[in-house]
Amino acid sequence: MNQKNAVFVNGKFCKDPNLAKAEDFFFSVKTPGNTNNPLGSNVTAVTVDQIRGLNTLGISAARLDFAPYGEVPPHTHPRATEILVVLEGTLFVGFVTSDANHTLISKVLNPGDVFVFPIGLIHFQVIHKI
Repeated sequence: MNQKNAVFVNGKFCKDPNLAKAEDFFFSVKTPGNTNNPLGSNVTAVTVDQIRGLNTLGISAARLDFAPYGEVPPHTHPRATEILVVLEGTLFVGFVTSDANHTLISKVLNPGDVFVFPIGLIHFQVIHKI
């Protein structure tokens, strides 16, 4: 590939769609992360650095592993919406709206539940009960 003619979006190389393959849209998160840390959690990010095909789609994913009483403290993703699926355990999640009221939108999630954190909003996840 001639770098002089390359197209970059969001600082990432855009591959010719005719050359795309399954590996450009795949990443495995089978292995649990190490939760032996002060937060009692581990985030295995799945971003454009792991899946090249995510570039410009405005979404991201992650595997979240929690120890008892673990948490992912408030944070934001300025360029991507996050969708969370609970596989096991009970999780308290929420985000703060960006309007003048700064309303907390929160819910306790159980296995099989799905929750969406809109792009750019401050959000969190905390183990609800053990």
